This record gives sequence, structure tokens and C-alpha cells, in this order.
Amino acid sequence: MIGYAVLLNVGGAIFATDASAQGTTVIERIDFVGNRRVRKDTLQARIFSRAGDPYNEESLRRDFQALWNTQLFEDVRLVVEPSPTNPDRRIVVFELKERPVIRRIRYEGIHSISESDILDRFKEKKVGLTVESQFDTTRIKKADVVLKELLGERGRQFAQITPEYESIASSNAVILTFRIVEGPKVKVGKILFTGNHAFSDRKLIRAMRHDRPYSIPLYFTQLNVLSKTYDHEKLIEDLEVGIRGLYQDNGYFKAVISDPVLQNVDSRENRYGIPLAGKVPGKAVNITIPIEEGDRYTMGTLKVVSSDPDKSLSLKVDALKNAFPLKTGDVFSASKVRRAIEDYSKIYGQYGFIDFVPQPDTEIDEAAKRINMTMRFDEGKQYYVRRIEFSGNTTTRDKVIRRELLIDEGQLFNKRAWEISILRLNQLDYFDRIEPEKAVDIKRNTKQGTVDLNLKLKEKGKQSIGLNGGLSGLAGGFVGLTYQTNNFLGLGETLSLSGQFGER
Repeated sequence: MIGYAVLLNVGGAIFATDASAQGTTVIERIDFVGNRRVRKDTLQARIFSRAGDPYNEESLRRDFQALWNTQLFEDVRLVVEPSPTNPDRRIVVFELKERPVIRRIRYEGIHSISESDILDRFKEKKVGLTVESQFDTTRIKKADVVLKELLGERGRQFAQITPEYESIASSNAVILTFRIVEGPKVKVGKILFTGNHAFSDRKLIRAMRHDRPYSIPLYFTQLNVLSKTYDHEKLIEDLEVGIRGLYQDNGYFKAVISDPVLQNVDSRENRYGIPLAGKVPGKAVNITIPIEEGDRYTMGTLKVVSSDPDKSLSLKVDALKNAFPLKTGDVFSASKVRRAIEDYSKIYGQYGFIDFVPQPDTEIDEAAKRINMTMRFDEGKQYYVRRIEFSGNTTTRDKVIRRELLIDEGQLFNKRAWEISILRLNQLDYFDRIEPEKAVDIKRNTKQGTVDLNLKLKEKGKQSIGLNGGLSGLAGGFVGLTYQTNNFLGLGETLSLSGQFGER
């Protein structure tokens, strides 16, 4: 009689082998039992042992682990049996229990979000939980987290989600159900500030685009009508873009907006969100925002230099300084600095420097409460247009498109002129809307300093046919037919034909 020994037990998976056969026999055959969806040749490709190989315990242990690591099975058992025809041969049997497949996914109790919203978020977060996918508790837990996150964005921070599954007796499959109790919608309650002196609470609240209440402006004040739904991500955006941006645009360059203090409270909300429709119990979040305003700074000196110390700028420094919106002594504004960066990119774009990169550096003079700016410009290479090509214009001729362009081959690539050219083409209404940044493919030749432009177009339907008719006591019955094309033979010309047929 052959003795068996348990060598491995991982998550309920058992490895049992013939302890007396090591090094004395060969493998007669390898069988897989219990695999219904996974093909035998697929399993055979996962393991290293083959029929006719010497029996080796370590090799089988490795094969066992390889099958277990596929995550296709919830139970794996390896059994080695003696051959009934030859005592020097062994039969290797992998007894498998496949993970069930999810036949259907249900979401019960959802009202604030749609199933398509859930599927889109699952795809975005790469949850991997779909119909016909394997039942995996790890994926279900991840789906639970993503669902709570999505409901939280709709103000349902107190939502409770319970995943349940029901086995289908006729097949190794389950029906997965997420039972959702959304709970009350959480609204933005009171918004309070501490440490603010330069701006009133009202002005700071008006800077919070996502969290300020819907209100009716009055002469000296405003009438709050409806609170907005609380969303933590939008609150953080309001703190950074709204409140911090307001301070930095008014000279408070070092203003610190600390983490808000949140307090969940019971509230009375308008029924169905409609004022005067009655009140119902609800939840709200009171928000307290600590602020450290710091000192107010003005604009100091401005330097415009090349990022390469061995190279001078191609454009005049004085002209570049004049384009800067802040002068010495002006209240420092971060938004004006951002606008200046955009303006410099446009200026350099008109002279063929399409890879231009500005790098602003600040130096704070605490004694004078001034901010000195140094704009370092990486101009890059200056490009000329070598070739302009078009794709997608099956009917419209190239010359019709070229006559709308304000740049030509051999000229400097003027980004501003190119944007106006796109605008002119859009006004023709021959093509679907052309986006300047998306519709053009720019191929650079850095050695020669040239670019090839390929403009991608999609033509609109250019023909229209109309039919009309009527009955008149004077003229009798008549039928009218009209035909019009706004791009005749692709020449950019309009052709109209009309005819009327009647008894008189």
C-alpha cells in the first residue's frame, strides 16, 4: 500500500503526494479534475511537469503553486496515485474547484446615482468587477469602497452598503447584489472662519464656488435660499483655488489655509429641496476654516533672463518687461503672474518658438515686504514651416483650405496666426468643429528647425434637398423642389437650384 503525506496547505488548498516514490519512478500521466471553464491545454501550459518526466516532489510543489497563483480556483488538491499497470509509474491528479462566475450584478436601493455612473467609475478606478468575471472578495471590497466614494460625492456620506451573493444551483455561478441604504443627503451647514481680518466672512464665502449656498443678492446683503450638497473634494478645491487664491491675488502671498474642522450635525432640510415645501430631518456639515493671513506684499524688481547663462534672449528684454502686468509697488497678484506666463508663451509663439518654457522664480524681501521676480526663459528652437498637409477632406480641395490659412510654407510658424486660421476654417462650416490643439499633428525636425503640419478634418454633409407643395384655388395644385450645396465640387462655392411644377 502506498502512503500519502500532506506537504502543503494554503487557503484550503491541499498538496498530497506519495512519500515513498521520490526519485524511483516516472510520471505516467497528468490529469485535471473539476475544471469546467478552463481548458486542459491552458492548465497544462501553466505547469512544468510532463508525462514521462521523472517523479520529483519539488517540481510538483512548484506546479501546485503555479496553479494556485492563477487565482482561478478557490481550492486545489494534488494527489499522486500508483499506476494500476506499472508499479514504477505514478498518475498525478490535480483536483480543482473553480471560482464561481458572476452572472448578474444588482444595485438595490440606489437613487442618487445611476448604474451607468457606477460602471463608469468602476472602469475609471479599474475595479475589475463585471458580469462574467470571477467571484473575487478582494474586488468586491474595492467596489464597496468606490461605491461609498461615489455616493459621498452626491452627499451620501452615511450610506451603508452590504454585498450579498446567491448561488445558482444549475451552474458554478452567483448573483451578486449590493444592498444600499443611502441615508440622508449631507448638506453644507454653517461656514465659519477664524483668523481673517483682511476679508469679511461674506466675501470669503463668495469665493467658495462649490460650497457657498444658492442665494438672492440684495442691496447690502444676500438671502440664502438653498444649501449645496457637501463634497469633500470640492471643499478642498474651494480652499485652495477660492480662498487661498483670493488672498494671493491681493498681496497675501504667504497666506496659510489650514485643514478645515468638520462637525456633523442633525438639521432640518427643505422637502424635495424646494423652499416652502416643508421641512424634513437631514444631516449637515458645519465647516470651520482656520486662516493665517500673514503680511501683505507688493511687487519689487523684475528680471527677464535666459535659462542658459551662455545665451542671450532672442527678443528685446525691455519689450518683455513692458508686457508684465505688475509694476514696482503694485500689490502682488499670483493670478497676474499666471496671466503673464500665458502672455509670454503667446508672444514667443508668434516668432516660431513653439517649445518655449517660462520659469518664474520669487525672492521675498521681508524687510521691505516686496517680492522680486526673475523670469527665466527657455526659448527652445525657432521653427519654420516646411510643409502643410491635410487629411479627411475627401471633397474639399486643398486650395480652398489654403486660402483661409494666414501662414504658408517657408514662413515662421506663427502660433497666433495658426489659431486665427483655424477660426476662419470653422467659420466656413464645411467641417466638424476643429480644435486648434487636437486637430493638428506637428512633426518637428530639430536639426533643420522645421515643422510639418498635418491638419485633420472631418467634412460635414454639404447638400440639402427640400420638397414643398400645396393647393390653390387660382393656380391649382403645385409641387416645389429645391437643392443646395455649400461646397460645389469642393471649390468652396454655393450652388442652389429650385423648381416648381403645377397645373398652371
